[in-house]
Formats: sequence, structure tokens, C-alpha cells
Amino acid sequence: MGYVFRLEDADRLDRWFEREPGRTVFALETELLQRVWSPSRPQRVLEVGCGTGRFLRWFAEQGHLVTGIEPSWELVQRTRWALPQTITVDQGFAEDLPYEDGEFDTVALITTLEFVNNPKQALSEAFRVARRHVLVGFLNKYSLTAIARRLEGFWRPTVYREATFFSVGELRRLAGDLLCGAPADVWRSCLTLPLSLFRYAHPLERCRFFQVHPFGHFVAMRLDIRYTCKTIQDPLRGSLPRGAAPVRLHPSCRRFPASERNQPIKLRPPAAALESSHAVGSHHPEPV
Repeated sequence: MGYVFRLEDADRLDRWFEREPGRTVFALETELLQRVWSPSRPQRVLEVGCGTGRFLRWFAEQGHLVTGIEPSWELVQRTRWALPQTITVDQGFAEDLPYEDGEFDTVALITTLEFVNNPKQALSEAFRVARRHVLVGFLNKYSLTAIARRLEGFWRPTVYREATFFSVGELRRLAGDLLCGAPADVWRSCLTLPLSLFRYAHPLERCRFFQVHPFGHFVAMRLDIRYTCKTIQDPLRGSLPRGAAPVRLHPSCRRFPASERNQPIKLRPPAAALESSHAVGSHHPEPV
């Protein structure tokens, strides 16, 4: 289960994102997620560990059908009250998602793997319920901001004391173990410089060429799900290969020779029935 956010933790994060530099940081993170994800059409999206629904609202504004899941019942109630009714919010845990296989097109875990006890199981569940992509936003262990936050945790309590930071290579290896091979992924990073300089450096942070390195504090990664064997979900509308012709079906599994085809079939009664009929016909009842 890991660390479950309390209401005071969620309120503290919401207040930080409502003013600068949090407001610009959120805009930069969503731009990076959109650039990495880049869906061609609206999708069914599940966000695991949705918190107060900040990213749920952003997904819905892009035109997607959105569902969120959060372990804290208090946050679930608050998020349901704050968000539109078109957004579904359930209670559950990342390591045991209460959904069917392939129920969503994309599963998003944004700063979620850092706070679960078993990141591998949580990522495995995300792969199970996703049909196309798993979108991960995580905090980079090799960034300057991550080092500062780890040092800050020594003298005052913060939620980042409970966090496990990842690197780009670690997450790719974790996904490769679950997918039985090197994953098909796209990733970018931002927030490379310390937040104290973000006021002056955010135009540089938005540059595409400045995001292709593994040292930004926030990393957005899209993991693609590749199928070795994929069934046709709508075979009645599937296109036939060139040269295909209709097949004539026979009433049984027997293959008739060419000379016997289109000939009437003569039915013969079984031998047991013939013997019983002869026996009945030869029996004469005795007179009374």
C-alpha cells in the first residue's frame, strides 16, 4: 500500500500549486506529459493515485474519458465533490486495481510509484489494465532538486521522507522485466535547474532540446504495450486479405469425393432397428 496522503498533505500541495512557482511548474509538467504522450484521439484514461484530482481535471479538459483511483477515502470524497460528475473516482490501491484486463487505453501514474511499497507490482497492474500506453511521471533521483529534498528531510518532516526516487534507467529496467524485453518508450525531463532559479529559467525549461537529458527533476515516460498476438475485436468489419474467396461449408466434417457431391443422401435405418421390426412382425399373439 505504501504512504497514503492525508488531507493536510493534499492541502499543502494544492496551496503550493495555486501560487508561483507551483502554477508554472504544473503547466510545464502537463506540457511535457502531452508532448511525450501525444494521443491521436480521445482515450479512456485511468490515473492511479489521483489525489485531489489536479491531473484528472487536466485529462478531462483534453476530451478524454477519465477515471481516477485513490487509496485515501477522505481524498476520494473530496475529489468527487470538487470534480464534475463526468469524472469517476474510485477507492483502491495501485498494487491491486479493481478493473478488467485492457479496460483502459492509457493508465497514468504521476508521482505515484514513489509512494507505493511495491513499485513493480503497481507497474504490473498498470500494464494489465492498459491496452495501449502506460504514462509515468516520476521524480528523478539524480536531479538537483531531489538531492535538496532528501537533505531537507533530515531536519524537518516532509512527505518526501516516504518517497523512493527513480532514475530513467531504473524505470526502463523495471518495465523491461515486466514486458520480457526492452520496452518501447519515449521520455523527456524538465525542472533541471533548482526551483529557486525557475523564475528566470522556465523559458529554457520549455525548450525541446533542453529536455532530452536524464537529469531533470520531473520525468515523463510513455511505455507502449506491444502484443505478439492480437485478436480482431470487430471481425464483421475487418477487411479480408486480397485474393480471399468465400468457403463453401458442408453439413458435416466429412469431405465428400467430387463424384458424390450434390447427390441426394439416402438414409438407412440402423441394423438394430431392422432386427427389432422383424421380430415384432413375426410374433403372433395367442388367442384368448
